Amino acid sequence: MIKAIALDLDGTLLNDKKEVTDRSVNILRKLYKKGIEILIVTGRPYSSTTKIIERLGIPMTAICYNGGKIIDTISGEILENKLLPEDVAKKLFEYIEVKKLNINIFMNEKWHANDLESESAKIYKKNSGLTPIKIDLKNFSKKNITKGVIIDKTEVLEKYKKELEDLIGKKAYITFTQPTYLEVLNKDINKGKALKRILELKNIDIKQCMAFGDAENDKEMLETVGVNVAMKDSIDELKEICAYVTKNSNDEDGVAKFLEEYFNEK
Repeated sequence: MIKAIALDLDGTLLNDKKEVTDRSVNILRKLYKKGIEILIVTGRPYSSTTKIIERLGIPMTAICYNGGKIIDTISGEILENKLLPEDVAKKLFEYIEVKKLNINIFMNEKWHANDLESESAKIYKKNSGLTPIKIDLKNFSKKNITKGVIIDKTEVLEKYKKELEDLIGKKAYITFTQPTYLEVLNKDINKGKALKRILELKNIDIKQCMAFGDAENDKEMLETVGVNVAMKDSIDELKEICAYVTKNSNDEDGVAKFLEEYFNEK
């Protein structure tokens, strides 16, 4: 029996316009009223998730930053907040400067970028709806950083990922959250760990949870839950480990249509 549904956002619940459709809102509200917990599990910062939560209109727990920050959206209580260690942030910044890369840094729910005119900043601004703050990496604090995000072509990011894993891999969680987003976070987090902890607090067995995802950072979550669903356009690695693959993409109400069929709700 399914008691919880965990939803990734980008490439999963959200369409390509970064919106939640009426169809998705309707089915999720129906399932919530039947007693099923709805959880957002995203790589996004909480500040870029609140409008989506308001749109859904469902009391829920939001797992943001891939599990780095967990918030009770009703009380506003922060249930967990894991930061990037200072020594790891220092090495990351040094790597960025040596490679002359653009990076997006998140601290206290605010987005900072070392080049506001870069293609990286423009893409993130369009996708997140947030406004960046200009920083100088050499003089920027290494404390209270939640994550760093590098945006580029997949093949370029794969090279950076390998280099970063060699540099700080044992001290950080380095993952793709979208094909063009490479993120660096606290080593003790991932979506699977965070979801399991929250469901334990709610007295829900992880095997009674259904989860949807499309990218590398969804892997641990999908491996952990009882019913795992990969999106039609997800990476092949997820399709191989999931019991289900949606018939429709995120831009075709893939999640909503799957839920309607699975729970026999029209």
